[in-house]
Amino acid sequence: MKLLICDDHSLVAEGIELMLQKGTEIYEIHLVTSGISALEFLKQDPVDVLLLDISMPEMSGLEVLDEIRSLEINVNILMLTMHNEIQYIKKALAKGAKGYVLKTTSKSILVEAIDKVANGETYVDDKLTSVLINDLTERPNGKKSEAVNLTPREIDILKLIAENKKTKEIAELLFISLNTVQSHKKNLYSKLNIHSVSELVTYAYQNGFVKL
Repeated sequence: MKLLICDDHSLVAEGIELMLQKGTEIYEIHLVTSGISALEFLKQDPVDVLLLDISMPEMSGLEVLDEIRSLEINVNILMLTMHNEIQYIKKALAKGAKGYVLKTTSKSILVEAIDKVANGETYVDDKLTSVLINDLTERPNGKKSEAVNLTPREIDILKLIAENKKTKEIAELLFISLNTVQSHKKNLYSKLNIHSVSELVTYAYQNGFVKL
């Protein structure tokens, strides 16, 4: 399995590399120390999993997620960070990350997270899961979002967007044209009164269309 670790602290990145390589030969690991370097690497050399920190100078991990989605780079992303605040977890998942693990986690949990994310599954550190689910399924006043009458096809597309599928992938999976996908996305924006893909993803989690 090919991994790219992006962390602006070289000692941290090297420590993670050493931990993952110790006692196993299943990983081919590359290190970069900035979000910009990670993007340049991914454009030239695909990897199975990107381990991505959040707090970095010049370009944060969340900004890297935005660029990866914009450039339609095909990579499974596992956030590996010290941030345990709910807003960071929500933003990372909404922007396309498949997993979220704290740097204080054990090797066994990190390996499990990498394996699941590499297979396209979602993985959130057990310490954070219950808080995240409660937050995603309820608004601050404790009530779920108001129901909106979505068509079955709009729901299909909403689910696939939340699974980080690109427009072309959605069209192929549903056997419809790119223009039809775009039309349904436009209807979703209008019906839900939202204005970005990240908001669509958050809505899908909040209202139970996709599960962690």
